[in-house]
Amino acid sequence: MAQDYYDPLQPFNHIYKFVDDNKAGLGIRYIARHDEDLIPSYPCVLLQIGQTEREYHTTGQFLVTFHLDIWVFHNELTVSKATRSEQDIELTTDLRKLLHSDRTLGGHIIQSWVSGEFPGITARVVDTDISTIVTTRMTWEGQVRVPFEAS
Repeated sequence: MAQDYYDPLQPFNHIYKFVDDNKAGLGIRYIARHDEDLIPSYPCVLLQIGQTEREYHTTGQFLVTFHLDIWVFHNELTVSKATRSEQDIELTTDLRKLLHSDRTLGGHIIQSWVSGEFPGITARVVDTDISTIVTTRMTWEGQVRVPFEAS
């Protein structure tokens, strides 16, 4: 299959479907997209499109790098669970391994990888409700060569 993901929504939708198809095995209860507020239960994943970079690669082609942010919301922070548990770390590890199991997104791009994993705590505001969530932000990068005329 030729590399043919030239725009950011293509790898985004591919990864959304890939994670959604495998969420039960990972223990993920919900997958949100873009700036969606609805998160009915934890753990859940929020996918967001990051920056897209184009650099001159060869005559007639750009090297395009897509960036996605993958937010893993593990659970609400409670007094009895002030630090990340091994289950939280294992979920992030399993998600990274899943994403690395198909580095070319079915042959649609050259390569991809999880470039960072950043554990932390996130304040989440929905309407007037504020909650504190144990979170891991994962960064994903994927590269493809794009002909000038397709860019």
